[in-house]
Amino acid sequence: MKSVRIVCICLLFLLVCSCSREGSALSEYRSLAKELKVNSSDYTEEDWEQAIRKYERLEKKVSRCKFSKQEKKELNRLRGQCAAYMVKAISKQTKRNVEDAMEQFSDMAEGFNEVLGEEGIDGLFNDDDE
Repeated sequence: MKSVRIVCICLLFLLVCSCSREGSALSEYRSLAKELKVNSSDYTEEDWEQAIRKYERLEKKVSRCKFSKQEKKELNRLRGQCAAYMVKAISKQTKRNVEDAMEQFSDMAEGFNEVLGEEGIDGLFNDDDE
């Protein structure tokens, strides 16, 4: 009878530990999603690197967990929120990069026209400088 109690206590302990690991992972995902919602619009490149590292650590952690169907649903919803904030940040950065490139091209075209003037490309083949 004593061994049955010990086995039951061990099983209960394993169940509690297992639940706390899943609960902890979900809690950390909730925390990350909330952090991204509140602060991601002001993130620097370094902040994004930290957020991505945290996301990767969480992914490793959840790979060792056994989630119930409801927990899995919430986990995937939180993953989606985090991914959406990351995609949003990438698209904003891409837009800024394209705008910078267009501005650079426009400035270069202006300099090109200053040198060649009204002659345009034909000015490259004239021997006026000799």
